[in-house]
Amino acid sequence: MTILKAAVIGPGGRAKAHLSVLPKLSDRYRLVAVCDIDEARAGAVASEMGVRAYTDLEDMLRREKPDVCLIAVQAEIHHTVARILAEHKVHILTETPIAITVACADAMIRAAADNGVLLEVSENVRRWPHERLKREIVAQGRIGDVTGFYLSYTSGSYHGMGGIRAILGTEALRVTGEFPPEAHVSERGAIAWSGGIRGTYERNTERKNHWEIVGTMGAIRGRQLHLFEGDRTFDIVLETGGEGAGKTVRRACVHTDPEISWDSPLQAYALPQADDVAVADAWCSLYDAVVDGKALDYGGESGKRDIELLTAIRTSALAGGREISLPLTAITDYEKQVHSAFGEIYGVDILDLTPQHLRRKYDLPGRLRELMFYGRPLEGNT
Repeated sequence: MTILKAAVIGPGGRAKAHLSVLPKLSDRYRLVAVCDIDEARAGAVASEMGVRAYTDLEDMLRREKPDVCLIAVQAEIHHTVARILAEHKVHILTETPIAITVACADAMIRAAADNGVLLEVSENVRRWPHERLKREIVAQGRIGDVTGFYLSYTSGSYHGMGGIRAILGTEALRVTGEFPPEAHVSERGAIAWSGGIRGTYERNTERKNHWEIVGTMGAIRGRQLHLFEGDRTFDIVLETGGEGAGKTVRRACVHTDPEISWDSPLQAYALPQADDVAVADAWCSLYDAVVDGKALDYGGESGKRDIELLTAIRTSALAGGREISLPLTAITDYEKQVHSAFGEIYGVDILDLTPQHLRRKYDLPGRLRELMFYGRPLEGNT
């Protein structure tokens, strides 16, 4: 079996989930290096993983010649790192969000296409086993025709967008957005989808991460399936097998009659948590595409659509609730605000970042962070 050489760029934070899973995929990947501008962190992680540490990205690419690199640095520089990787003919797995604006995501997609490399997005929520099961429930028609949904997501709203898009199996057509007066809701959007489906997205700190899918025969609410006939409710269950270091997720299921289940195709690996399955699935998607020519499970365009939905909602809110059609065809006022805030803080247009700029640590202060995560500057940071 072909073994691909992998490297991790930004081996802190979210990268730790990947660094714990990658050694388990030893029949597909061999980690060869980590890279970070923080020499101490790069060295510590490299020592732990038994690989070489680098502080210069291009030096690492020249010396190690990896087949695949994970981008796990801050999202506002994803597009610059992706361009460097693409120019070195390295396939890309990027952490989420794919980028902070649609314009930056487009730059990543173009760089990959122009250089003949693949771009996969490690969007974990839609890959969780219980989310895969929700898709199966809907696909089997167990809740009838889908008519609507509700989504609240507070720890990266793009995750929620990806999850809802996967379950609905369709794309949004129009949105309207607002920045509501409620203290616990920083943004809200009404979304119309093909097939007549309509629903509401919020960043609601009271409901936190919660979504519901409503059909003519039932509804999925959080981790429960509710069937209207007989007013019956069933828990969505995650089942594991094996013990100790060999423990792994086997499937997600709901004990209806007949039972509905989603069986993990990765049971040969020790993946004890739902998120382990999601991380491994992203790596396997890219591997299968590179080695066997299969289609990516997600890809850059899908990652872009998650950001596009948020961008459209925020652009509508800035315009007083004007309806915005999708897909977007030009850079929006919201994106212009994000790019401007970046330029004011760092002294360079975000689309003009170069490898030299990567030698500086970016820390997302105040207004830029709030624009990215809340859609608007919060009180005191206008």
